[in-house]
Amino acid sequence: MRKLFPLLFAAAALADAPPPSTEDALVAHVATAKFTESKTPNSPKGSQGATVGIDPTTKGATTYARTPAGNGLPAHWHSFAEYTVFLAGKGTLMLDGMQHEVSPGSYVVIPAKMVHQFTCAAGADCLLLTRRGGPADYNFVK
Repeated sequence: MRKLFPLLFAAAALADAPPPSTEDALVAHVATAKFTESKTPNSPKGSQGATVGIDPTTKGATTYARTPAGNGLPAHWHSFAEYTVFLAGKGTLMLDGMQHEVSPGSYVVIPAKMVHQFTCAAGADCLLLTRRGGPADYNFVK
């Protein structure tokens, strides 16, 4: 039992370890990402996220996000820029009032305070990889 306690303590410490820095060497793969239920306000049931890393200077996170097919977020904006690559699924992105169809390989830059809205098309969940220029905030348009 005495030998087991240090191992359990080390495992618990690793479980609570902060996400890695996006400024250090980092190799991430979606197959090993630790997805959890999304805490994003107004996100549809079944939305998930997995933090890849956090920039130590800006506090902007890089995350994988899964959006259930046929769902999305209502119009909103953020205080910092957002850089997104679509990895799976198809969807519609409203960006500053203009509609864009996105699919795997699409890359999107959303400047700070630009109103945008994303809807994942029916048929398959969407998977995105997003890096933020600063801490995430959601300012929904009424």
